[in-house]
Amino acid sequence: MPVGFGVSLVVRGQTVDPEGMLTSLARASTANGIEIDRIGDVVRFTADELGDLSVLAAPLAGWWQQHGPNVAGDVALRFVGPGGVTELNYSMPELAVEHVQRHITFDSGRPYGPGEAPGPIRRLAAALLRRTRNGFTASELVIRDEGSVLCVALAGRDLDDQPRSLELQAFDPAHDDYDPGDDDGYCLVTEHHVPVVQGLVALQLTRRVLRLRLTDGAARTWGTRSAMYQVRLHLDNHEIEQLRLQLRRLFSLGSDRLPVPKLELE
Repeated sequence: MPVGFGVSLVVRGQTVDPEGMLTSLARASTANGIEIDRIGDVVRFTADELGDLSVLAAPLAGWWQQHGPNVAGDVALRFVGPGGVTELNYSMPELAVEHVQRHITFDSGRPYGPGEAPGPIRRLAAALLRRTRNGFTASELVIRDEGSVLCVALAGRDLDDQPRSLELQAFDPAHDDYDPGDDDGYCLVTEHHVPVVQGLVALQLTRRVLRLRLTDGAARTWGTRSAMYQVRLHLDNHEIEQLRLQLRRLFSLGSDRLPVPKLELE
């Protein structure tokens, strides 16, 4: 079943002509069976499998970085998927490809056919569920080892097809590019791309549920109703075991001076 996403680059309120970007990724798109449709300055990429779209991360990140994104947020790489529109406004250059990859993974989906978009009942049910539960059901596990950074991400969708995600990241002190001065500890990121550093009191993986107890500061930053956050795992046994192994590895990284949450990963 084909999946895809749309993308555009907006610089100080003006959408950029994507012609140069399309030229740079033409060969990779053809080799991976990616179809390209352009409507004005917005481009949609479609492929048979989500993994095929991953080759677009580096050229899209390069296109974005060429225009000098800054903390002011006036250079935005904009993604359009079934869940709506999300933007990348700024990133450390060395993490740009990683962040674009995350957006491709979480924002891609099958385009809605006539009458397929979630109706008001499903949207209301999803909104009520979010009010009563902190968390979501994950149907996808993504593990990326960028050398200097290990990322473990879980993703899924609400009843209204809105994307939900949780990503954990940590620097590897053994990597040549590691700078202890830049290492504030592991980082948590949600689908709203709000990072929280050292935001866990405890983490527990039992059967098919990942439970996180957030610090008070992390709960306030994310605007959750309580410090308990739960991800139900709609994954196969092999994926759950990989999640267990990579979480154990992730929390073994980092400086000895940084605290580690209480872990229950058995």
